[in-house]
Amino acid sequence: MGPRDGWLERDGTRLHYLEWRGTGVRGGSAPSTTPVFLLHGLSSNARFWARLAARFDDRRLIALDQRSHGLSDRARDGDALATFVADVAQGLASVAGQPAILVGHSWGAAIALEVAAAHPELCTALAFVDGPAWPLAEMLPWETFAARAQPPLPRYADLPAAIGAARASLASAWDEDLVEFVRAGHREEEGALVLPLTADVRRTILRDMHEARQDLRWQQLRIPALAAFATRKSEPMLAATKRAAENIARVAPNVTVRWYESPHDIPLYLPSELARDIATLERPRNAP
Repeated sequence: MGPRDGWLERDGTRLHYLEWRGTGVRGGSAPSTTPVFLLHGLSSNARFWARLAARFDDRRLIALDQRSHGLSDRARDGDALATFVADVAQGLASVAGQPAILVGHSWGAAIALEVAAAHPELCTALAFVDGPAWPLAEMLPWETFAARAQPPLPRYADLPAAIGAARASLASAWDEDLVEFVRAGHREEEGALVLPLTADVRRTILRDMHEARQDLRWQQLRIPALAAFATRKSEPMLAATKRAAENIARVAPNVTVRWYESPHDIPLYLPSELARDIATLERPRNAP
């Protein structure tokens, strides 16, 4: 069964989410296990998580379209890291309705770490999936990071062109189940398909990412956590990720670090393996 659409509103902004209820849910009641709340990466959308959701049959999964992504409203001038964190906190409180396993990928992992550190009462566990795991400012200056991280935003003549680009980018991970993911990630504007994300909003997000203090957030974390990293990336990126993993082990020894033989989009390439590891984060019912 496919997901249902839902909406929440915070400070005048409408945010879209998808909810999968799992085949293990009987009679429309909520499953007995902890829900999973999912945050996509930059330029992505909630349908990114469909393959992972298909691996769970006994729990609710809720995937948020963050501002300027998917069907959610575009971010406004002045929206920054604190805005995205507050959006997720409200989604956890009002949609999940109980403490959830919080899962984030890439930029979404950075947001998830902030939320988990600031709002442990809303999360039972954190799965941080191949995001920026250590302060980027320690690695390179803002100007260099901005130049590398801001290629021109894509613009396509039609949906087949957007699908073709996604097929080429994802290579062996591509299948027709991702067509709706591509469709959900674009809007028609002036006769072309474009991302809901604008260059100005992306620059603000990237500035926040560059200034983020993940080193402090890992130390503040008080819930079980998985740090999931991909191995199939450029040598400089892999070396930086390995240094980040070593730093996490030093400052937050209770965080479990796992490596996946996958490119960056682990939930698309290895959804079963990732789903299994997320499920192990379930806190035993009798645990304090």
